[in-house]
This record gives sequence, structure tokens and C-alpha cells, in this order.
Amino acid sequence: MKRFISLLLSGALLLALCSACQPRAEKPDPSGSPASQPAALDVVDAVFLSCGFEGRPVDVEYLTMEEGGDGFLAAYLENAYGLTEDQWEDAAIIRATGASAFELAVLRLEDENAAVRAATVLMSYISNRQGDFAGYAPAEADMVAKGGINQAGPYASLFICPDTDSADAAFKKAVSAKALPASTSRPEDAVTDVKELCDRMVALTAVDGLKLERLDDSDPEALSAYVSDAYGLSPDQWTECAIARGTGDSAFEVAVIRAAGLDVAWEMRNALNNYLDGREEEFAGSAGQKELLHQALSAVVSDTYVVLLACPDAEQILRDFADGAGFEGYTYSIRHPLWGDEDPEHPGRTAFIQPNEDDMSLYDTSAILAAWEKDDPSGLSSYDRDVYDAAKKVLDKILEQDMSDLEKETAIYRWVVNNVWYDWTHQDAMKETPRESFTPYGGLVNHKALCLGYATTFQLLCDLAGVECITVVGAAFGSLEDHGWNMVRLDGNWYCLDVTWDSNYRESGVSSGREEDWDYFNVTSDDMADSDHQWDYANTPEAVTEGNGRG
Repeated sequence: MKRFISLLLSGALLLALCSACQPRAEKPDPSGSPASQPAALDVVDAVFLSCGFEGRPVDVEYLTMEEGGDGFLAAYLENAYGLTEDQWEDAAIIRATGASAFELAVLRLEDENAAVRAATVLMSYISNRQGDFAGYAPAEADMVAKGGINQAGPYASLFICPDTDSADAAFKKAVSAKALPASTSRPEDAVTDVKELCDRMVALTAVDGLKLERLDDSDPEALSAYVSDAYGLSPDQWTECAIARGTGDSAFEVAVIRAAGLDVAWEMRNALNNYLDGREEEFAGSAGQKELLHQALSAVVSDTYVVLLACPDAEQILRDFADGAGFEGYTYSIRHPLWGDEDPEHPGRTAFIQPNEDDMSLYDTSAILAAWEKDDPSGLSSYDRDVYDAAKKVLDKILEQDMSDLEKETAIYRWVVNNVWYDWTHQDAMKETPRESFTPYGGLVNHKALCLGYATTFQLLCDLAGVECITVVGAAFGSLEDHGWNMVRLDGNWYCLDVTWDSNYRESGVSSGREEDWDYFNVTSDDMADSDHQWDYANTPEAVTEGNGRG
């Protein structure tokens, strides 16, 4: 079933909510012994208490198997994560609704191998989920980017929350509350030597002809100095370490570090992420090496080891390494959104490939424009008449005689930024966004729209006011997400505008909505490219004039 809880949380309230979850129906366990494994709902409740969400007023939804709710749960797992019902045995999800990306998921699979495969699927979901909020709600996109997955025995989990480290710890504690299947224990002959484990990782990378520098206990003084100076780890945080790193202009680096305890493992992982961020800045002038570092990761493996991978296909190497070395689980986070390829004809800009995730066709406003020209809307359809009347009401209110095109454009932009709200159903895998939100009807009549609805609302108002304007149907998030915005021509010069993102900033409280807070008003094409916009560069006017139209 779906349980909705409006949260202004305290610890006592959370405990009361969790106790109210009983009794809980479980999907039959084919092993015949479900009592030997914690229920997914018990685990996700425990994680919820430790994920840093106290005091945040937001609506959350439980998707569980209790009281016949497994049908909706199964639909969500398939629609959002791509997991069919035969791929999991038990699951529970707590997710936010509306403009928040908060989400916790715990799945119990058939065995450890199935859990590893599920963890991979969940990590792909995190990559895609970030694109849902990038630009629209930057703080939420950042929370998704810092989200992570964990896999322990037959369990896989997803954490998109303020405190993933505490969520990790709570998850591990909860799934260990009862005995896990014997298959999750490491074999007695499993490799434990950090040098051998490091060699295994290097072999998996299959990078030929690379000259490597080795740092290990053969030179403990040099090793300790590097771990301290480069990684920022203190001697009491680790007991053993082996590193293999490229020399010269290579950013390649793999490391295996045995943590002094689970309590410091996540601190070590965070320190390694900071190291990777710094390395990325060092290699800013080398696109290939910078991208390698951009996709690098650090992970906690089997509660004992922390690994760093700055190598091609780092995520796949981590999975192969954990599986081949007999580890029972690992956890890591995506450090950055995925990058697209550079456009060879437009250096410094991401190649544009229309994602086509949405129907981005433009609504035909020709009948409305013709009626406006004749000052006679009597022949319009009821739909277009509603748009016409709403547009006339707006323009009568905000325009004055003898306004320049810039003044008209500014007034229209101000109205859209402050009077249209984003339709967050688009970010929900279980809701269908009405087509009106893609059109001027959404912006002018419903006052709720998606990016294309914002852009076409802005263009229609400009068209009616006599300001030359076009709608650009492009992309964002490295050409992975459809996006639309506008361009206007003032005194012969083109300018770019993204009214959606400026309105989102007002809606989320990042800005006031006033003109001095607008980031995307009358900017250049380079400004748009630098802020994660992609479009058909060759067939779209280039905006090169600075000064926001004010000279």
C-alpha cells in the first residue's frame, strides 16, 4: 500500500510511526526460512531514523508489501528502477513526493549475486535521478549526487538523503540483526593481503603500456607520507595500504587501504573523494585525464577495506573486484553527473543529442496570434480562448505605453518567474504529467508547467507584445534530459533566457524572484553552454552580446 506521512519530524514521532508499521506481510521466502532474514521494511525504518532527515517538513510516501500494497510497490520497482517482480523477494521504499529527491530503498534478493546486480541497477537510477533535478532544484540534485548504494549479502539498498554515511551504518547494522545466509561469509582462503588485492585491481583495469609507481610496505616511510599528505588520512585511521599510480601525465591510480575500523571507513572514503576532486583540478588542462578523474570513485568494501579507483570503467572494476576477491558487499557514491562527449565542431561544448524522453513538439499558437492581430478571439477553440484571455489579462496588467522591447521582455520574464510553478509530477515515475504542462495553457491558465510550458508561455507573451522571440528545444545534464528555453533579439542582437530555472530558484527559496537574482536573463550562448545547456549549435542563432541587453 501507499502510506503518506506529512513530516515535521522528531525522534519520538519517528519511533511512533515505525511501531505503527506492524504487522507486516512478507513475500514468501523460497528458502523456507524468512525469519532468518530481516524484513526490508524493518531495515528501511531503521535507516530512516539515521538518515539525517529530522526536522525537515516534507511529504514522504511508504511503498511496502503490507495490506496488499505489493502491487504498487512492484509497479514502482519496475517503472523507476527497471526491476521486474521475479528479480526480488522483499522490498520497502520511503520516498518524498513533490520537489524533493529524498528516497530510501531496501531490497532483499535471492542471493548475493542477485543483490550485486540489483545494486548496479540502483546506481544507474541515481545517475538518471540526478538529471531530474539538475538545474530545477540544485540542492536536491546535489543530494542525489551524494547518494549511494550498499550491498550486503542478499540485500541491496539505495540512499538519497542528507546523511548517507549514517544511513550506510544503520543499514549494515539492521541487516546483521539476524543471521545472513552462509553464502555471504568470505571463504577462509579469501585474499586479505592489500598488495595482492591492489594487483588484482590493476589487472582488472587492463591498461596496457602504463608505467606505474608502487607504494606499499616495502617503503613504509614513503607510503605513510603519501597517505598523509595526498589522501589526508591520519595513521590511526588505517593499518595497511597498497597503491599503484601512473607516472608523468597519467592520472591513473588504484589503492587498497585496510581501515582501522568500520567507524572510520566512511571518513576515509570522504577524504579520498576530496583527494579526487583536487586531482581533477590538477588535470584541468588534460580533457582525457580530467574525465577519468571525474568518473573516479572511492568505496567501502566489506566493512574492512577502502578502495580508490581512478581508472577507466571504475564502477565495473569495483563490481568485478568485489566479486572476484570474495567480498560480501560494498558501498560507494557517484561524485559527479555523467559527462557527455565534446562536440568536435564546437570545442568546449557538450555534444547535443536530443534525448527524446519527452514529447518536445511545440504547441501551435498561430490561431491565437491571428485572433490577437484581428482583436477578435470569437473563432478560437475553447482551449485557445482560455489561453488568449489569460494572456490578454497578463499583458494588460504588466505592459505600459511606449515601453521598449527590453522593458516589455523584462516585464514578461518577471511575471513568468513569479507566477508559474513547476509541475513536479514530471519527476515522479508513478504519475503522468498532463500535456497542458508542456504548453502555454499550463503557464497561463493552470500556472503550472514544465520547461517547455514555461518557454512557450514566455514566447507567446513576447509574440503578442511584439518582441522577437524563439523557443530552443535542447537538452541539459550532458544531453541526457530534454530541456527548453528561449532566445530574444533586441536591437539586432540575440540573447538567451531560461525562465524555468530562474523560476525554480524562486520556488525553492534560492532566490527572491527579483531581477537582481536572475541568473539566466539575456545571457550569451557560452553562458548557457557553461551552465549545462546543450542544443543544435549549428542551426541556432549564436548569442554573443554581453550586458543583458542593457548595453
